[in-house]
Amino acid sequence: MSDGDRCEVLVVGAGPTGLMAALLLRRQGIDVRIVDRAAQPTRESRAFAVSARTLELFASIGLADTLLQRGVIDSGIGFHVSGEWVGGLDFDHASSPDTPYRFILMLPQAETEAVLLDALDDAWLTVEREVEVTGLAADPDGVRVEAQEASGTVTTLHARYVIGADGAHSIVRHALDLRFEGAPYPQNFLLGDVAVDWPLDHDRFRVFVHADRIGLYFPLDGSGLSRVMATDLHARPDEHATPELTLAELQSAFAEAACLPVTLSRPEWLTRFRSHHRVVDRYRVGPVFVAGDAAHIHSPAGGQGMNTGLQDAANLAWKLVSVLRGGASEALLDSYGSERLPVAQEVLRFTDRIFNAAAGQVGWRAWLRDALAPMLVGPASALDVVQDRAFRRFAQIDIAYPPNPAVAELPRGPAPRPGERAPNAQLTRHRDLFDLLAGYRFHVLALSRLRLSAVEAGTLADALARLSGDRVATHLLARMTAGAHGAVERLERADLFDRYGLADEHAQALLLVRPDGVLAWRAETLDLPACTAVLRRLGALPR
Repeated sequence: MSDGDRCEVLVVGAGPTGLMAALLLRRQGIDVRIVDRAAQPTRESRAFAVSARTLELFASIGLADTLLQRGVIDSGIGFHVSGEWVGGLDFDHASSPDTPYRFILMLPQAETEAVLLDALDDAWLTVEREVEVTGLAADPDGVRVEAQEASGTVTTLHARYVIGADGAHSIVRHALDLRFEGAPYPQNFLLGDVAVDWPLDHDRFRVFVHADRIGLYFPLDGSGLSRVMATDLHARPDEHATPELTLAELQSAFAEAACLPVTLSRPEWLTRFRSHHRVVDRYRVGPVFVAGDAAHIHSPAGGQGMNTGLQDAANLAWKLVSVLRGGASEALLDSYGSERLPVAQEVLRFTDRIFNAAAGQVGWRAWLRDALAPMLVGPASALDVVQDRAFRRFAQIDIAYPPNPAVAELPRGPAPRPGERAPNAQLTRHRDLFDLLAGYRFHVLALSRLRLSAVEAGTLADALARLSGDRVATHLLARMTAGAHGAVERLERADLFDRYGLADEHAQALLLVRPDGVLAWRAETLDLPACTAVLRRLGALPR
């Protein structure tokens, strides 16, 4: 770095959220830089789960298969009370055909970061390490950022926009003087990445409760490596005097929670930690934004934190591109906070409820929880509706946004409606809708359950092609009166029409899907002029 350096977007922090934001911006041709104060990527992380919604995001940018090759597909969560299995979540029984990822992918955060770093390298972008941001201030051209390099050299970088993705102790958040309301949880935890020898398998996420103890088991690499956690019941008022965690202490605590004979060995990482729950009051101050742990931190319950941050990045990046390249109004950037802040607040409430129901009980409340859990969890586990709702909540696929500059306000009509996620649907034996929605860009879907003649299909395809460009892809999905047409996506089944609310055999619809997979607009006719106007307003087409 050198004084006077400039870029369009500066990303501060090279965790998953910052890496995702930088990658999405870079692939859209934005002059982006990413800095981090650490000398190298972290090998130690507490995030462990990749949700279905996040896998859909990775699929859209061509990286889902790489993640799947590195992780463990976990189809559910087992609950154990005082050593006895009492039920759990089995996502194989969740009726959610609108996503191809009906599971939790167990993958350490460091592995997720490694995949993103490789993708950044392919995009010719390198994280500038040992660069610590020390202050920032708005100027007429955007933001002036002061930073210090490892050598002690102080430099100034000018950026049009800054994304603070620099974690729970975010310097960007402090510089903006944002409130970060919340508190630490009262419990301390022990954590280790270790080999586990016990009577159970190594295939499933498991929760153990026994009196004041809670234990968590996460499969990472079969019997070779697992992550285990347990409550630390020995409070230490002076954290600076806390001794290092030993394998023997972790084994004793985890075995007590599991009520099983357990032997832990070959530790790769041992640590003590205390979890917090906090969220900012705003996501944006002028040209500066916060995302990921810089904006919200949660308990590890449910594996929601990293996934929420990655979706923050996906929500913000296309809006910055639309303003910088498409001439969209700055008001579009306000929708980042109005959409994502309520999500962070709800995730906080959700993880709090999970945490308090399990780890938050002590004394007689813990005894009562242990007594009631077998009577409640088992019967609930037998209900498919419970399995489906639980999966969709953990998967984050039912998050929806209200009308705003990035979501059209339309008369109430068929689902999915603007603001909701665009669901998947099978098109043929070998192809589904998500195959078409590849690439982080806008997608126009012209759907016709009404059969089209070859002439009608050709005319419509030509009109759609005029909307296509670097940031817009168009797709005609229709039934034909006879034969096939090269510009029409073949449909061998009615899944798509049923899932998108085209129930009548004469139904047609035009839908606009945002780069982050959210429906921005729809019409119950093939109203291309109206769609064109929305694309221009969102900065996807020249005005």
